[in-house]
Amino acid sequence: MKANSLWREPLLHFLAIGLLLFLVYGLVSGPAAPAADEIVVDQARIAGLVSNFEKTWRRAPTDDELKGLVDAWVREEILYREGLDMGFDRNDPVIRRRIAQKMSFIADGLVPAAPTDAELEAWLSDNITDYRLPAKYTLRQIYIDPQRHPDDLDETLANTEAALRGGADPETQGDSSMLLSSLDGASSRDIARIFGSVFVEGLADASVGEWSGPVRSGYGLHYVLVSDHIPARDPALDEVRAAVERDLLNDKAEQIDEQFFASLRERYTVRIDDSIADD
Repeated sequence: MKANSLWREPLLHFLAIGLLLFLVYGLVSGPAAPAADEIVVDQARIAGLVSNFEKTWRRAPTDDELKGLVDAWVREEILYREGLDMGFDRNDPVIRRRIAQKMSFIADGLVPAAPTDAELEAWLSDNITDYRLPAKYTLRQIYIDPQRHPDDLDETLANTEAALRGGADPETQGDSSMLLSSLDGASSRDIARIFGSVFVEGLADASVGEWSGPVRSGYGLHYVLVSDHIPARDPALDEVRAAVERDLLNDKAEQIDEQFFASLRERYTVRIDDSIADD
């Protein structure tokens, strides 16, 4: 058969194309994957073992230590594969949970883009009550312990109020206690942590520059002199930027996580026993 006729044979074309595809596949796919009964400890695996050792011990492993690391990994890999073959991974809640957590870490690695000022402003507007700046007070308080005055509490309160309004030295009034006698620029939240929320509510009716009371707290009764009061207000973005950005990024991350799961969920048909009633 002549050469020109040979090149026209369809079978030869088919064989040539097949050989070409085989060569291309070999170049693209790289070395063949190891057999199921073959364990390969390559340079990447060794580098990972060395890196983990260095992170733990702050030094490189010796030759004997490296051999021990490799032997330990090979032992673990063999036991792991045998465990899979025996089905130990099935119906094990611990393994199930760990694998699910690792899948969640994939979504956690999808970091949302940094928000723009417009996004931050929109988030702040939609959640303004979460960032409202609390009221601040500068005050002095005189404590009256009801338990120390079981029979003359009303008289004690009246005498204390009259003395304070008459200009008496506050140090000479009230009952001794471990409570702070004065606060300077304290937020309503901080005051509530010390005296309780009922006390803060009582401050709302106090006039600046005058003794007011008695104001109730979790400890007893108080006469209060508010010398400065800054009302609660809604903040500008720059005042709470860090908190707003943190919360917005957290929300975006949760959305990414939900979208990631939803894309996986679409691949499955879930059948739930009829004994589980819908809420």
